[in-house]
Amino acid sequence: MVADRTIALDLDSVLADVMQIWLEEYNNRFHTDFKKDDISDWHIYNVLPISKEEISNLFITVWKNRWQDIPPTSNDIAEVTSQLLDLGFRISIITKRERITMPFVSYWLDLYKIPFSDIIFIFDDTSKNHFPFFLLVDDSPINAKEILSPKRIIIFDQPWNRSLTSYVRIDRLSQLINLL
Repeated sequence: MVADRTIALDLDSVLADVMQIWLEEYNNRFHTDFKKDDISDWHIYNVLPISKEEISNLFITVWKNRWQDIPPTSNDIAEVTSQLLDLGFRISIITKRERITMPFVSYWLDLYKIPFSDIIFIFDDTSKNHFPFFLLVDDSPINAKEILSPKRIIIFDQPWNRSLTSYVRIDRLSQLINLL
């Protein structure tokens, strides 16, 4: 079964360090100096004085206008995904987002030469648990709680998920290889 060999990788804040550029845009707009470590809650509006709609619009702006500025979370992502593919795993990139950002995600993946088997764009509130994989690497505390056995989740360490203490964590995608 394909799901038995599929590793699903979240895009934002697992592969693409989008919060770095998002915060640059936020700080420029609001004349503030927030850092990624200041974002201690998944729900950004609980930390910063900004609405859900403004958060979404800023993510859209970043992906549409600054996709080339978004760095990877580490410089070896292409090598790691290639190695996983060579080991016989399927790599599904799975990401919830606004439709308008789809082409820019593709451009970003091409820019960093990140190989993968497929990409799944989620446009509604469907849980990632409904998609075929045996392992998900994600930064979302919400997704962590939705993944049900026999599927597994590994948390990609970010300031907004540090309350998840009972999960396996990595802070570089290369650490995944030793956990398989």
